[in-house]
Parts: sequence; structure tokens; C-alpha cells
Amino acid sequence: MIISTSEIATGTLNDDHLRLAVQTLHETGYVTLERVLPGDWVEEIRAPFERELLTLVDGKPPEAHGGGSPPMEPPFLDPLIIEHPMAMQIIDEAIGKEVYSYLPYGCNTAWPGSPVQWIHRDSEHLFPELPYALPPATVVVNIPLVDFTIENGCTEVWPGSHLIVDTDQEIIDDPYTRWSEEKAARLPSVRTEMPAGSVVVRDMRMLHRGMPNKTDVIRSMIAVVYFRKFHRLPGEIPKADLSKVWDSISERARELYRYSYSPEGE
Repeated sequence: MIISTSEIATGTLNDDHLRLAVQTLHETGYVTLERVLPGDWVEEIRAPFERELLTLVDGKPPEAHGGGSPPMEPPFLDPLIIEHPMAMQIIDEAIGKEVYSYLPYGCNTAWPGSPVQWIHRDSEHLFPELPYALPPATVVVNIPLVDFTIENGCTEVWPGSHLIVDTDQEIIDDPYTRWSEEKAARLPSVRTEMPAGSVVVRDMRMLHRGMPNKTDVIRSMIAVVYFRKFHRLPGEIPKADLSKVWDSISERARELYRYSYSPEGE
């Protein structure tokens, strides 16, 4: 979706764009808001983010797809990352206003030389025994820190696959089981080419895979996951020490990450 300059300036989608974004998320499984983050902001985040990624691999980039989490301190807790206003508008409409998330968040990185990844979902159907799919319960907000191109391994996705009910018992037993190439080939797929600074809201049940990075550029993308309130019990949420930044983040951010940290130590 192309978002107007006035919407970007206010951080608010207009009613028509919000309805279209939510409809697209429900029907397609993901929606992309192109170039909604300033280019200079992206560069300011990308440099320290890549330094942290290189630290995680001891300065030796693997020829693989990988992840990792940055330290929970500025600039990695920027509100445009952990509570992007347009993404939150879409999420509130799609899965309810009482969503929550956890910190530290993750990333999806295709290191130079990375191969084709297997086809998979990131989240299961809530009730896999039903013959139909329910509305989304988990979504991820992705922020590409470089332009996503065919050459550097932009993600391949299968639109509408979040609505496919799995019938293979192996996949029902383990939703993260890879789909066969033959099975996936019966469905149309697309590559997520997009400029850096876009924001993607994706149903985590959608089939996808990382693709080869044939460049010498680290293809990195932030990944922040949001849940319906009932999806996990609070005791199952990873804890994070946010004591140094808790008072500086917004009221909305404290609500979103309420199960990751409690200032009372609960």
C-alpha cells in the first residue's frame, strides 16, 4: 500500500486505508505499508543493528538465515519499532485492542551467501482439528532495514495460505514442519520486494521462506510479534530486564510489554 505524506506525518492511517489494510491482512495474510519510515531513521537504526548482529556471530557471518535480538536499550526501543502507530492501528482492528508482545524482539537475517530456506509457517492454527481457519491470533510486524530485492533474498510468501487448514497429520502434530516443494508448487507465491523503511503486518500462519542472498549486503529485518490476549499465559512469556528504560517508554509500550517486565518485580 502507498501511504500519503499526511498520514505518515501524523502516524495515522485514514479510514479508507485502515479498512483496506485490515481486509488485505485477513484475505491475503499480510499487508505492506511502503516507505512509512524516514530513510535517515532507517540508516541510524541499521548501523548499530548490524553491529549487534555481527557481535552475535563473533564477526564471522554464516552463510545462512538467522536471527538474534538487540540489547534492550536505545536506539533499539524506539517507539517506531516496538509500537509503530500504523501497525498498531491495523493490529487493534484485526486481533483486538488487548494485544500484548514481549521483549527482546527478534530479527530475520539473510547473511550473504545464504541458501533457500524451507517452506514453513511461524505459528499454528489455534484449533487445528477444525475444517476452517479462525481469525488471526498472532501477527508479526516486520521492518526491513535495507531494500528487499530478488538479489538479496527478499522473502517468498504464499498469499492466502494462512487460511489453508492442514490435513497432513505430521504438520498438524508440528506446525513448524516444512511443507514439501511439490505441495507448495500447487499454490501461487510472490516475492516481497519492498523498499527499506516499509512496515509489514503479517499473519504468522502464512507459508513463507527465506531466499538466497546473492549480494555482499546483510539483508536484515526487524520482527516484533503480537498476540491476542488469550494466546499465551503470562507465566509463559520470556522476561526482560527493562528497569533502566521502563519509565522512559510510553504508556502504550508499557501495556504491550506488561508480561515481560513488572516494576514491582512480580
